[in-house]
Amino acid sequence: MQQISESFLPWLKEAIPLTQHLGIKSLHWHNKQLVFDLALAPLVNDKGTGFGGGVAGLATLLGWCFVTLLLDETQQACPVVVKESNNSFKIPITANFTMHCESLDADYKETFLQQLANKGRASLKLNVWVKQQGVTAFSYEGTYVALGNT
Repeated sequence: MQQISESFLPWLKEAIPLTQHLGIKSLHWHNKQLVFDLALAPLVNDKGTGFGGGVAGLATLLGWCFVTLLLDETQQACPVVVKESNNSFKIPITANFTMHCESLDADYKETFLQQLANKGRASLKLNVWVKQQGVTAFSYEGTYVALGNT
């Protein structure tokens, strides 16, 4: 994947106003993973840990960003939606954290783009997780669909 445009995160915060309040400090590629650097403070619940709904929402958003950036990289603009998702909370999130997203399919890019070209829509399964002190605190699996040029 290419470098993320400096305008992407400001655009995201304008296009989806809620993202201005979710503690997203940065968005970057690390190897083949898309990573959010996140502040815990905006997500704290009554127990002083990461609010589950906020964490799940961020995982959904990170997957959406992954597919949107893939399309941007290939100069294709089309709507992206989450089709289905599942998440699991392993341990409480108690400090600032990073959230990672990747496809486990080594050929995901070629497969996804070919499907989009052939069928006018394409789906991609992504995995997202939070690690805290070397332990997975949260995991998520989501399927995203690019709806083709509309």
